[in-house]
Amino acid sequence: MKLRIDGREVECRDGATILEAARAAGIPIPSLCDLPGLEPFAGCRICLVEVSGRQDFAPACATPAAEGQVVRTRTPEITALRKRILEFILAEHPYACLICPEKRTCDDLKSTIRKTGEVAGCVLCPENGDCELQRVADEVGLDKVDLPAAYRNLEVRREDPFFDRDYNLCILCGRCIRVCEEVRGAAVLSFLYRGGRTEVGAAFGRTLLDSGCQFCGACVDACPTGALVERAVRPRPAATGSAEIVCPFCGQGCVLSLRTKDGQVLDAVPAGAAPNHGQACVKGRFLVRGALGPAGRILEPHVLKNGLLAPVPVEEALDRASAGLLAAGAGRRALIYPSQVPLEDAFLFLEFGREVLGTGAIAPAPAADIETALEAFEAKHGWPLPVARKLSDIGGCRSILTWDVDLPKDHPIAWLEVVRGVRGGAGLVAAGRAPEGPIGQAAPRLKIGPRPELAAAALASALVDIRAQASSGFEGFDDLKEAARERAAARASKRANEAAASVLASGAPAAVLFDAAAVSGPAGLEVLAWLWGIALLLGGRLVPLSRGANERGVHELARAFRSRSLEAHLGEVWPGLRSRAFDALYLAGPVPDLGKLRPPFLVCQDTHWSRNAERADVVLPAAAFAEAGGTWVNTEGRVRTYPPAVTAPGSARPDGSWLAALAERMGHPGFARRDHAAALRGFCDRVPALRGYRDQRGIGETFFLPDPPTREARFVPFAPPARRRGRPPGLKPDERPGPPRETLRGFDLAAGNRGYARLRRDR
Repeated sequence: MKLRIDGREVECRDGATILEAARAAGIPIPSLCDLPGLEPFAGCRICLVEVSGRQDFAPACATPAAEGQVVRTRTPEITALRKRILEFILAEHPYACLICPEKRTCDDLKSTIRKTGEVAGCVLCPENGDCELQRVADEVGLDKVDLPAAYRNLEVRREDPFFDRDYNLCILCGRCIRVCEEVRGAAVLSFLYRGGRTEVGAAFGRTLLDSGCQFCGACVDACPTGALVERAVRPRPAATGSAEIVCPFCGQGCVLSLRTKDGQVLDAVPAGAAPNHGQACVKGRFLVRGALGPAGRILEPHVLKNGLLAPVPVEEALDRASAGLLAAGAGRRALIYPSQVPLEDAFLFLEFGREVLGTGAIAPAPAADIETALEAFEAKHGWPLPVARKLSDIGGCRSILTWDVDLPKDHPIAWLEVVRGVRGGAGLVAAGRAPEGPIGQAAPRLKIGPRPELAAAALASALVDIRAQASSGFEGFDDLKEAARERAAARASKRANEAAASVLASGAPAAVLFDAAAVSGPAGLEVLAWLWGIALLLGGRLVPLSRGANERGVHELARAFRSRSLEAHLGEVWPGLRSRAFDALYLAGPVPDLGKLRPPFLVCQDTHWSRNAERADVVLPAAAFAEAGGTWVNTEGRVRTYPPAVTAPGSARPDGSWLAALAERMGHPGFARRDHAAALRGFCDRVPALRGYRDQRGIGETFFLPDPPTREARFVPFAPPARRRGRPPGLKPDERPGPPRETLRGFDLAAGNRGYARLRRDR
């Protein structure tokens, strides 16, 4: 499609607005209410333009571009109109600095006076320099405001965690309201009152916390002024550097941009890269700064002396650690390594355990439970489950089933895709835990109860009645029908299952979303089999969601090591701790207090102090995620490598650096030459799924771990329940005490952030 803007011929895609066409061609049109990814609002009217064939001015953000259209954006009438509209907006906004003739010469005062609690001008505002209203005022050329000032004198809202709301600075663009509803699916914010009293807030004057806000920070990032500001960085100095990292707080693998000054992290904001595309969650948006801050960090090596831990030089700590590990025999040593680290460090941990400690008692923490379940299913039935990994595919589905998973909290980017799908007309059914907000509340809900396999069979039975004829050609369908109906007989909620099945069967493709909580316990594999049957009946695929950062990558790495003879018993750590089979433990992963399981000699390598670190014989300070850099794999299998963003504090080092120094003291000097670059080459060669990554890095293409080859879709053969004996088949009961869900290595999210603790407590 071609049109003419300001005398230039412009080409744009079908369905684009005039504003989008102009911006793609580099023609500036000022706007305040427009934001990419949101529906046109046409509220600010700053983007008015002249369009051939129309007698009135048209908002460029809401007017579709048309073939042969002629648009003028800089006529004298439009310029005068924009100035007048901006005057009306500024009449209720502190504007003295915006029109001050000396605003370019007051930089020396900004660093101190911007710390004031009340904003009366740009130099007092924490968004000074980043405010879109300043930019638009410069573009429009406004140098005076003839209208009388009408300062609203509203109280600044500070009762909620993480950010302040100063609606005296609000220009009623509606961007925060729209991103909350259209992108996040929460609809917590709305316009309140009418006319001159209009303001933004939660219904009935409630706090955001009481209104179901997840504090993802999307409204803060969408706000064009200083009306919404992160409280921790309100007196924010100007950043001197920035770097992109992969968020380590869950398995989604969001890309965050760290803004830094003098090597210190000021804040973290979501980057525009995949998979999050400018979105984040409360952890990634507001907790990264605390996780990298000095509070609770282990800054120096410590050694146990006379019953107390005392800081010591690095050399002394290494000597003590190596002596204690050597004193224990090769068969009496164990290693627990963190899965929440780059693949380079995880690889070095596995190599250290194999070559230096000489042990097969190696276990990751947290464990990759969802990947373990899929692997156990393949081992039991002899074929891998066809699964769909890419999060972006969820939004294109026509029916979605979430099975016992809290998506907004545990898998926020997957939830955004669900919101996109539902807003596009997809049907949603929530079994077990259901998402909060209007989208989750409007979806049919199914109770799971203490027997999840029965709940899954009951839904499958309802789907069988709908799809029996269309699905009769599938292998094993008769067994599925018989087993589903017999199992469903134990469920009384037939009407609810029929309603849910009707919604799910209304369109294809379908997606069944679940995480480790759905397939844990003795009936885990049976639940997984039923979920696959449901997906096959719907013409869809399973979407397994990893909880932990780098969980999928570390699992692939450990699986490659398990194929070697020394790792035949890889992971038998917890039974050995219970039976007192170890004299020394190298602990680098997040686990609860070992208590009586603590072996005679304990080395703890961590970023933050924990109960285990406080009771260790040797404590080594590890560099945190942004201080080490490295390669991360998210739940999709998306692989991304980034360099260190900031310097580690004190004597903290990357995990691989400590391992190399210890290996040299324990008689393995060759290990010291294995830095991150060598480790990357090592695991790319060792792990079949990563062999192509080393050659593809740096050329700008996204790399995904390849999925196993798909075979002909078929149902899992079900034996009727009457013929089964003993315990239902499933995963081996978990013998390891799992780590706290809200822990990143030694950093306890709730303990490290009072706002997050309040959010979880009040929920």
